[in-house]
Amino acid sequence: MVRNLIFMTGATGVLGQELVKELLQSPDSEIAILVRAKNRASHGERVKKILTAIGVDAHLGSRIHVIEGDVTHHKFGIRKEDLAYLERDCRAFYHIAALTALNGTERECQQINVGGTEHALELAWDLRKKGKLERFVYFSTAFVAGSVWNHSSKEDVLPAQPAFANYYESSKYKAETKVREAMAKGLPVTIIRPSIVVGHSETGAVSDFNVIYPFIKLFAHGVLSKIPTHLQNTFNIVPIDFVIRATCAIVKDPRSLNKAFHVVAPEPPSIGMLLKVGEEEYSTVPPIEVIDPRHFKKNKMSAQEQMVFAMLEPYLGYLNGHLTFDTTNTREILRGTGIKMPKTDRAFLKTLIRYAVKVGYLAI
Repeated sequence: MVRNLIFMTGATGVLGQELVKELLQSPDSEIAILVRAKNRASHGERVKKILTAIGVDAHLGSRIHVIEGDVTHHKFGIRKEDLAYLERDCRAFYHIAALTALNGTERECQQINVGGTEHALELAWDLRKKGKLERFVYFSTAFVAGSVWNHSSKEDVLPAQPAFANYYESSKYKAETKVREAMAKGLPVTIIRPSIVVGHSETGAVSDFNVIYPFIKLFAHGVLSKIPTHLQNTFNIVPIDFVIRATCAIVKDPRSLNKAFHVVAPEPPSIGMLLKVGEEEYSTVPPIEVIDPRHFKKNKMSAQEQMVFAMLEPYLGYLNGHLTFDTTNTREILRGTGIKMPKTDRAFLKTLIRYAVKVGYLAI
C-alpha cells in the first residue's frame, strides 16, 4: 500500500534530482516521475542513467516509479493505466519542469513553461477531484517579477507591470498567473520561487552548470573582456542545498498552503566581489573591463565579441536590475526548523569557482 505518493515533473533536472534524493529520506515516500524519451534514449534508459548517477537507482521499481509522458501534451500524454495509478494514490504533485535557458525563444518558452503549466493544472484538477491530491507544488522563479527594474517583489502577489529581460521571465509570469487563478478557484497550491540556483553551500557541487555558469566561463576563458554593469550591482544566487531543504520544510508545514515563498539569498554578492575573488584565486584570468551601461557600445567590440555578446544579452538583467525580494513568508515558515537563510559571500563564491575548476568546467 502506497502511503505517500508524490508525482513529479522535471525530476531529471538539476533541482529535480536533488529533490528526489531528499524526499526519499522519508521512509514512507514513493515518487512517480514523468520522463520523456530524448536523443534516441528511451524514457526508461534516461531514468536509469540519472538515478544511477545520483545513487538512488536501487529504489527504481520499488519507491521510484517511471511514467512516460511530455509536459507539452494534453495531460502530459500519460497512459490510462498510469493516470488511474495517480488518481488512486497521488497526494502531492510537484511541477518543476521548465525551459530555464535565458536565451530561449518566445515559442519555446510559451510551449514548455506556459503550456506545460496549463497541462499540469489540468491534471492536478483531475487528481484533486477524482483522487487524493492534497497539494500542487509549483516551482516558479524569483524573477517572475522581471529582473530589469528597481522593484521590491512581494511573495504573495505579482506586479501589474513587470519589466522582463527575456522570454523565460515573461513565460514564468504567465504560468504563475495561471497557477494563481487555479489557487483562487480552490486548488491547494504552494509556490516556490528560487533565484539563480548554483552549487552546494559547502562543496560547490552541482550536477549541471547552467544559467550563470556559462556567463562566468566566457569571461574566465577570455572570450569576452568587457561587461556593461556597475561593480556595486548584485546578482541573487542561492545554493541548491538550501533550495531543497527549504522547499521540503515549506511543503511539510500546513501554513504554506496558498502562499508563495522567495527562496533567495538575503544579501546577494556584488559584481565587484565576484571579480575580486577571480583575481585573488586565479591570476591567469584575463582582466575584465567594467563599463557603465549608459556608455557601453557593442560596435566597439570585436566581431567575435559582438557575436558572443548577442547571446548573453538575455542575462544582463541579472547584472543590471535592482530587483529585491521580500522573504517574510519564507523566514516565518523556516523559523524553528534549523534551516537558516543562505550566505552567498566571498567564501561561497570561492567554493563555487573552486568546484567548477576541480571538475574541469573552468580551465583556469
